[in-house]
This record gives sequence, structure tokens and C-alpha cells, in this order.
Amino acid sequence: MLPSRAYSGFHRRTEKSLQALILTKFVSWATGVFYDVERSGPPMADGPLLVTTNHPNALVDPLVVFNTGGRPSRPMARAPLFDQAFSGTLLRGLRGLPVYRREDDPALMHQNDRTFDAAIEALHAGEAVQIFPEGHSHSLPALAEIRTGAARIAMMAEARAGWKLGLRIQPIGLTYSRKHLFRGRVLATYGQPFSVAEYRERFERDERATVREVTARIRSGIEALTLNFQDQEDSELVDVAERLYARHKGMARWRERDRMAERLPRLQRFAAGFEWLKGADPDRFERLRASVRRYLRLLTLLGASEGDVPPRYGLAPVMLYVLLQLVMMVLVLPAAVVGMIAWAPPWVLTRWVAPRFRPKLDQVATYKLSVALLAFPLWYGIVATWAMWRTGPGLTVIAVLIGMPVVGMAAVAWRDRQREVLEDTRVFLRAVRHRRGRDRLAEERSDLVREIDELAEAWSISRATPIKTSGPTPEA
Repeated sequence: MLPSRAYSGFHRRTEKSLQALILTKFVSWATGVFYDVERSGPPMADGPLLVTTNHPNALVDPLVVFNTGGRPSRPMARAPLFDQAFSGTLLRGLRGLPVYRREDDPALMHQNDRTFDAAIEALHAGEAVQIFPEGHSHSLPALAEIRTGAARIAMMAEARAGWKLGLRIQPIGLTYSRKHLFRGRVLATYGQPFSVAEYRERFERDERATVREVTARIRSGIEALTLNFQDQEDSELVDVAERLYARHKGMARWRERDRMAERLPRLQRFAAGFEWLKGADPDRFERLRASVRRYLRLLTLLGASEGDVPPRYGLAPVMLYVLLQLVMMVLVLPAAVVGMIAWAPPWVLTRWVAPRFRPKLDQVATYKLSVALLAFPLWYGIVATWAMWRTGPGLTVIAVLIGMPVVGMAAVAWRDRQREVLEDTRVFLRAVRHRRGRDRLAEERSDLVREIDELAEAWSISRATPIKTSGPTPEA
């Protein structure tokens, strides 16, 4: 039998792990309600694992990893968050690890030694640890500078285990659409994990150089899973160009909302090709940018924010679409109306409270979700208590406990469908009314697709042509 003190310590650790597991499940479910979450790539690796992720959306980022990871992971977060009432309680409940940054308080930097030791201890216990190597959340169009902390923790953990730990590092790329809005979209793209032990000889020979090498590999791993641009305007340019090209070429349907997992590889190719064009032929790039802007203005006039405007509408497909959408919305409407009424108080409170903090763009969703995580369970408890007080324990209370979440999800589903149908209807009516605008849009689209095809061929040729970097210049 375990000694009483050892048993007590084991019991506390087990209790904390169970608490963290329950809390992880809850917040990951809440994240799935707040966002339309997608996942692609291999599963999160088993065993000791250091998860490295880009950081575009503050405290929401680790919650997306919880939602998509398939196993618990301990998040590392900047220390000041642990001092805040809600975020601190949440992070401690998730067994988070505080990171002390120079920009927060230089006098506390020495406490990172304890944090690193705690992270290494967790890895030695076979756990997964999340770290955001950019060091801060941001809304920049590309990755920020990658810090060396992740690489140092990984190498120290493996070295202290005699290079027998089997620790791996797995990159994850988070890509958001409308990240500050309820029912925005997020894609978590998981990369292949790589072993830390393969760096043993290099680390024993030159620790600093090896840490830099591993840091560079972490950066390249995350970059391969995300979209990166020199400026934000390029992001919009690529989004519109890919959207029109994919539909013109039949890769996607005209009014279809593509899954982000399907779009990301195409968007990455467009981003790389446009970056090449910007350097190879700046004048042509500016002409292309102007053409895409013009196309975007036409799209906006016709009311299309997602999908694209078809060159023509057939009567039969339109009638079938209308019938199907009406049937689905009518069937769900009664439950959705009940859900909207039942959950109105916390919904209104969340929408009213979050903007009062005046958060930055990358913090908006964190504030909204934080308020929602407090307001919705509290309201759920109030309604259940009121039902019990009015009717006593019985079927009514059970119906309230089961029915509240059901009608709430019906309201969310109905709202998503309503938003899509309203936009599709607006696009259809404007396209029918403004035929010349629709025809002009089709012409612009054909010209842009032709231009993109020509650029793609030129880009392909440029990459296939070897570039001579040394030796005598050949004679003509």
C-alpha cells in the first residue's frame, strides 16, 4: 500500500486531472458552439508531446486545440492572465503553466525556471503541453518572430530523460474567418510530429545552435499549415482570387460555402504565386490587384460576401433550393423560437458586456466567450432552479434540463441557415435585377481567370528553371 502522504498526493493529482478533463470537455464543447470548427491532418500524437501553435486569437486558441486534439493538453499562457478573476480560474482549472515575459515584468523572468521545470515534469509524465512560440496573440497577417522557449523545453526534457523519453513536437496551424464574430469559422490543421531525440548529437555538440535549428523547424512547420502575407490587403486579394477561380474552374459550386480545409491548400498556392509575382513583376502585380479590387466591388454591389455570383440561374435548381430551405427552416423554426426566447438574457448580456472592455481584434472572441462561459451556465442554473421551485423535482425539471440545450442548438442551427439563405436570396434578386452587372462580373471573372492561368504557367516555368549562382556567365 502507498504511505498515507504519498496516497494523499496521488489522490490530489488524480482529482486535479479529472477536474481538468471535465473542464477541457466543457470549454471545448462551448468553443464548438461559438465557432464552426474544422480539423484536418493527422491525429494529435500519443505520449509526451509538445504542441506548438500560432497565436491569432488570444485565449480562444488553446480552446480550439482542446476541441480538436482528442486528448487533454496543458496550455502555457502569459503570467498576468493567471491573476485575472475569470481567465486565472480557467487556466488553473486546466492546469495551465504561467510564462513570465520581459514586457510584462522583467523582475519576474527568473520564475520561468519553475515553469520550465513544471512543463518538463508534465512531459516526463507522458502529458501533452501546449505552447505558443510567438509569445503573444496578434492579428498580423503573418507569423510573428518565433521564440526559443519551445525548443529549449523540448531539448531539456529529452536530455534530462537520458534521450529515452520519446518526446515529439507537433505543429498546429490555426486559420480563422470572421474570428471576432459568433459562428465565425476556424480550421485547426495538424502537422506531422517530429522526434526530439534525433537532435541529440548536435545538441551535445552545440546547444545554442541546435535550439535555433529546432526553433526554425517549428516555425517552418507552423508556416506550412497557415496563411502568411506581407500585408493584410494581400489576404483579401488572395481570398477573392481563389474564390472566383475555384468556381470558374468547377472546383467549387457557385453559392457553396467551401470548407476551410478544402480552401486552405488552394489559398496557400495563390499566396505563394502572388508573392512571387510581387517580386518578379511589381507592375503586373499592381494591375492584377486593381482588377481583383474592381471584381470585389462588383461582388459587393450584388451582395455576395461568400461564394460567388453564378453566370446564370436555372429555374429548376432555384425552385428546388427554395423548397429545401423552406422545409428545413420551417421544421426547425418552432424549436429555434423557443431557444431564442429561453436563452435571450445571457445572449443579450454577452453582446452588451464584451464590447465594454474595448478589446483588440484578437481579443474580441476571448471576451465574448469568457462572458458566455459565465452567463449561459448561470442562466441555465437559474431556470432549472426556478422550475424546481415551481413544480418540485420531477419530469418538468428533467424536461427543462434536457430541453434547454436542445432548443439552444436548434436556435444556433436556424440562425446559421437563415444567414446563408438571406445572402443567397439577396444575391439572386440583385443578379436578376441587374443583369448587366452580372454579365460584367462574368466578363471580369473570365479575364481574371485567364490572367491567373498565364501567371501560374510563368510561375511554374520560373521554378523549374535553375538559377546559376556562381561560375562564369555562359556566352550567348
